[in-house]
Amino acid sequence: MKTLGLMALAIALLGAGWWGWQRWQATPVLPVSELPAEITYLCLETGELSRGPRQATPAMNPKLGRATLVQALYCSRCQGWHRMPPDEVRKTMPGGPVCPTTRVPLVETAPAGAPLEVAR
Repeated sequence: MKTLGLMALAIALLGAGWWGWQRWQATPVLPVSELPAEITYLCLETGELSRGPRQATPAMNPKLGRATLVQALYCSRCQGWHRMPPDEVRKTMPGGPVCPTTRVPLVETAPAGAPLEVAR
């Protein structure tokens, strides 16, 4: 009888521990933030940066009349803009795009006063 009570207590403690572990490991659901309406584009032919409305890439470059614009992402460490990796490459990046030089995550928007240069 005593062993049955100890066994029930052990099962209850294990169950409470498992439940607590699951609650502690659960990641909070964060609200989806709105993406900016305008993004930075990089022209594949001229290397120039420009801003424009978010659209599928390659986007039409009004200066050249051809679809040569791809999204550019900013690296805070090297303070330069990089081309957004193609879809096939992004699928292999579970943490999102990173700078090829510094391995720092790339972001869509640069801080105020950031240089408008493409990182080489």
